[in-house]
Amino acid sequence: MIRVVVAGAGGRMGRLVCEAVAAADELELAARLHRGDDAPGLLGDAAPDVLVDFTLAEATRDLAPLAIEMGISPVIGTTGLTTDDVERVRRACHDRGVGAVLAANFAVGAVLQMQSAEALARHLPCTGIHEVHHPAKKDSPSGTARATAERLGRLTGAEPAIQSERREGVVSRQEVSFGRDGERVVLVHEVTDRRAFMPGVLLAVRRARGLPGLVVGIDALLG
Repeated sequence: MIRVVVAGAGGRMGRLVCEAVAAADELELAARLHRGDDAPGLLGDAAPDVLVDFTLAEATRDLAPLAIEMGISPVIGTTGLTTDDVERVRRACHDRGVGAVLAANFAVGAVLQMQSAEALARHLPCTGIHEVHHPAKKDSPSGTARATAERLGRLTGAEPAIQSERREGVVSRQEVSFGRDGERVVLVHEVTDRRAFMPGVLLAVRRARGLPGLVVGIDALLG
């Protein structure tokens, strides 16, 4: 049985993660962590194997290293973290021998879109990324759009431009466009229900303890 604490348990994603963990085989929801709680005390009392963190970047900067120091594997869905933040988590995992997962997007379709974008970018130039999210999203561009642009940039040497839009009634939508010489290809990934993220989150929870360190993205977990 894998014991799980969910940080940000009162938020949109946090509530869904709590429900998914509670309903999943071989997982146990050990505790819910809310803003203002005594995190070291709660983690110590709950003795979890995994901490799922869907809070804000400023909270994750303290919470992830704390969990790793306590031998708890973090599964981080927080966006807005800097390169230095990620490297700090990576070093902590290495030093303590703790596995962890950090992903900008836990939707399997989003990962497949990025992989497809890389395949297309080998043959057609990317003409841009257009991401649309709900107005409450804190970061702009989204973590998924930045991750997509970075992956294409590593492949082609130049990151495509990102257009960000915030619109009521939208959960998330990302278009990655390619084209030249009278042809155009558009990859679209759209999430209409946040439950679409749960299979990826649960996969990360089940795999995190066995990882050799920090894994960024769920690509490797999908095989």
